[in-house]
Amino acid sequence: MSKQGRLALYCCSLPVPALAALWWLRDSYAVWPSPLQWALAVCALLIVWHFGLPAAVGGLRSMERVPQIALLLVGGPVPAALQCALAAVAFPFTHAAYRQNSWRIAALRALNNMSMLSLMMVAGWLAFDALGGHLPLEVPGWGDLLPLIGMIVSMQSVNIVMLVGYHAASGRPIAKNPSALIDDADLLFAPLGVLAAMVWLHLNTLAMLLMAGFVGIFLVSHRASGGLRAKAVASATAKRSAGLSGAQRLDRLAEQVLTEVRETFVFDEFMFGVLDRKLDQLDFRVRLNGPERLPRLLRPRDQGLFGWVAANGRSLLVEDFSKASPALRERTQILGQEPGSMLIAPIMDHEEVVGIISVQHFKASQYRDHDLTLLEAMAHRLARGVADARAFEELDDLRLDLENKVRERTRELSELVRERDRLLNELREKNRALDRLTREDPLTELANRREFDHALTREIAAATRQEHSLCLALIDLDQFKQINDRFGHAVGDQVLTQAAEVFRAHFRGSDLVARVGGEEFAVLLPDCTLDDARQRCESLRTAYAAHDWRSIESELQSTLSGGLVLWRGETGSRLLARVDSLLYAAKQEGRNRIVTEPAEAPDQTRERPVDAEASMSDAHSPASGD
Repeated sequence: MSKQGRLALYCCSLPVPALAALWWLRDSYAVWPSPLQWALAVCALLIVWHFGLPAAVGGLRSMERVPQIALLLVGGPVPAALQCALAAVAFPFTHAAYRQNSWRIAALRALNNMSMLSLMMVAGWLAFDALGGHLPLEVPGWGDLLPLIGMIVSMQSVNIVMLVGYHAASGRPIAKNPSALIDDADLLFAPLGVLAAMVWLHLNTLAMLLMAGFVGIFLVSHRASGGLRAKAVASATAKRSAGLSGAQRLDRLAEQVLTEVRETFVFDEFMFGVLDRKLDQLDFRVRLNGPERLPRLLRPRDQGLFGWVAANGRSLLVEDFSKASPALRERTQILGQEPGSMLIAPIMDHEEVVGIISVQHFKASQYRDHDLTLLEAMAHRLARGVADARAFEELDDLRLDLENKVRERTRELSELVRERDRLLNELREKNRALDRLTREDPLTELANRREFDHALTREIAAATRQEHSLCLALIDLDQFKQINDRFGHAVGDQVLTQAAEVFRAHFRGSDLVARVGGEEFAVLLPDCTLDDARQRCESLRTAYAAHDWRSIESELQSTLSGGLVLWRGETGSRLLARVDSLLYAAKQEGRNRIVTEPAEAPDQTRERPVDAEASMSDAHSPASGD
């Protein structure tokens, strides 16, 4: 039987024991929910699943134990199982990544998950009841601790066993490594489920809504922070491997790819290659034929199926090679045994193909659309790492070429040693210049928007830890578009340059002045009260208006407007929205003024798509102004 048939048989057989278990517990404790409570329970489960973090082989890591345990303690095993089952049936059809873009997989996962959750509820109830637990749950004491622990451990155990069973039936090698499917965070969130049940049973609806809101906010923020954590991990990895050459980095990455593929797919052949731009060839760093590791291979990038995938940037699934089209078979370059089925996915970074990843099996019908979706997701995760490692390798090659040339010329003429030193110094200067460009606006030599975003995040974190004040000013040059239109962009650039000098003269060394838009500047004032910040900004405004602009153009005059706020514990995006609204008010009130909010002003901000972690154009030429 094919693995697809085994998976279908496995999933279709699960509802039988699940329904039998629920029928057996039909006379157990039960509090049947109202239609509204049914809807709330299903929505709660869908929310925690939708905002859960991705896990191994298309699974999810989330806070699902919170609503599951709460439903079990509030309504008993049968109502809780039915509520969880209903949500489990709906979820795969509402989440494309989870169903791997396959309605067949969605149906099988729905069957598997509704049965798994039902059996988890049954196992949790049986353990809870056997250890002396009782419902309805009163304020828990020490005597309730053992039944609750037994319930939680039983649910987790059933969850792990059935996840292993699902992946084993689907032919995923990860089933042989259950530790990759275990998430200890589920156990950590279990007490919160008990607390949710207590709130539901003994407090009012408002308290329950507040707690649900907390859980929802935590999930959304936790998911959003996943990208930041991934960047932090990537940065730490880069530091640890700073001494490695580009080739070593790429080879190490290739081994990590092979490990992940082995956990996800059964294959007879595996190939991982990167696109060598210098040679215009596909460089296959890892090649496996069964257990045998083959030597590194270079292929022209336009030949074979790999060349087609690289040229078109499109994935390829061949379910049965014997039934493939003549054109595909003609293009295929077979080095050994003819494949039965294969998957090939491009690794793309910013719409550029940087590599290829492929698995092949000698048997036909081993791979389907949902397998291709998994491989594409893997390739997507790899893209940034492959692009970076490839860039390091190219830099290594360039460095080696330069060193060889220097050594060769040194042997010929001793005076070329000075030329070698000059080239090396020039390379260092370019690296330093590149580093400055990533943090500095090239026209004004102030910090750019990217550096400001990092500084805002950093200063908010510092202000939170050290409990000191933090002020933010957002300043815009008045009628700047008219200056550009009347005197030309060259004059506008001179105004921006001299404006930067005025800014530098009026703020402390610990303050950060950044050009965040065409004529828009932001000033971060850490450990500064609102009154002190207001005085500094007013002094800046006065000095800017009094500046001798006629030295640039005889009829030129310029003023500025700004908004100033005190950080009140909110996120960077909310802080920016607040100060932006005050800048807008300064413009509306006639310009040439600094507007601050009252000491206890409500947080009313106008909408603008801005975020402390997002980037805005750092364009050299002035923007449109007011």
